[in-house]
Amino acid sequence: MPDAAGQAPRQTRGQAAARASGQDVLSRKADAARRAFEARAMSPAKALRRALARSADVLWDLALVAHSVEEEHLDQDGVVAQLPPDALLILLDGPDGVVGFVTLERELVAGLIEVQTMLQVTQMPADPRPLTATDAAMTAPLLDATLERFPRFLEDHPLRPQVEGFRFGAMLEDARAAALLLDAPGYRVFRAALDLALGRRRGELRLFLPERPGARRADGADGAGKAGAHAQKMALLPAEMRAVLGALRLPLSKVQALRPGDLLPLTPEMLDRVTLHAGPGTPVAGGRLGQVNGMRAVRLAWPRGAGAGEAPPPAPRAFAADPAPSQAAAAAPPEFGLAEMASGLPDLPDTGMGDFGFGGDFDTGEGEEGGVPVQSAAMDFDFDFSAAPFEDEE
Repeated sequence: MPDAAGQAPRQTRGQAAARASGQDVLSRKADAARRAFEARAMSPAKALRRALARSADVLWDLALVAHSVEEEHLDQDGVVAQLPPDALLILLDGPDGVVGFVTLERELVAGLIEVQTMLQVTQMPADPRPLTATDAAMTAPLLDATLERFPRFLEDHPLRPQVEGFRFGAMLEDARAAALLLDAPGYRVFRAALDLALGRRRGELRLFLPERPGARRADGADGAGKAGAHAQKMALLPAEMRAVLGALRLPLSKVQALRPGDLLPLTPEMLDRVTLHAGPGTPVAGGRLGQVNGMRAVRLAWPRGAGAGEAPPPAPRAFAADPAPSQAAAAAPPEFGLAEMASGLPDLPDTGMGDFGFGGDFDTGEGEEGGVPVQSAAMDFDFDFSAAPFEDEE
């Protein structure tokens, strides 16, 4: 008779082997499915390579190959250190007022100019002349097409809201000008080694995009970007914005002694504390007073891509009792110009804002403690948006 005790272990070992074989089959199928999914999924590096190659092919039938794309996270100091001194530096306009940067080495710029002017890429040595705004404009078609395709190739990728909405802006002179425009705490950097026309021109492209934690998809996939029922009518309403330069607190005796033509002292620190008001109450933005094209302008320092609710709270105001009519007339703030002060203001960097002017004089806001609050100089900025409705850029 067969040994029943010996038969049982053999059956147990056979069942275990069958289960192990089945698990191996399932594991191999799962690995194959995962590899197929990863092959279909588009990483940021792969998306940028495809966007560059596809854009060059569609625009000029140019063979552009990105041999390697590296991704890195840098702070503001790291971004300035990564800007090549001899490369073409271009400012990118982004959504919600954010900016990015892109650099192209001289060989790439020469190849892009050649393919547009001579319909071919040569191997002639690149001219060591200084790069100009015309050179930057010749790279705009490739940059705009790449920046438009890059987020589309990242469909359903969590990084898509961070990279969409950017386009060619303007040429910057050097890294110092770029450092003045850095406002994001961190930047995502893509470095791509490019090959034009089967190796006739080679160079590196660097793309610097700010990190925006609260960014949302521009196509309104979540419904947040859809216009409301009264969006067009609301866009036609006039809007008024008032720039407040500062405030002075003077003793009551000096306030009562003020006469038309008197000059009120303003501290240099007030230039850095200009606040913008859309009405009474909390300011909606703030920045530094300077000049652009010979006219007064305010470079915004806050909010940085945040809503008005995240603006820093205003300092508490001190209110006095209503003065008598005669005292109110004596304490009325005198009107005076800022021509003398404007002549010594620092020039703001040219970021392609165009020519614009602010009429009127600056108003006053907060000042030092002590004394009676007196508004020193009123300067109202009237922004009339009733000429045409706003149009969202896609």
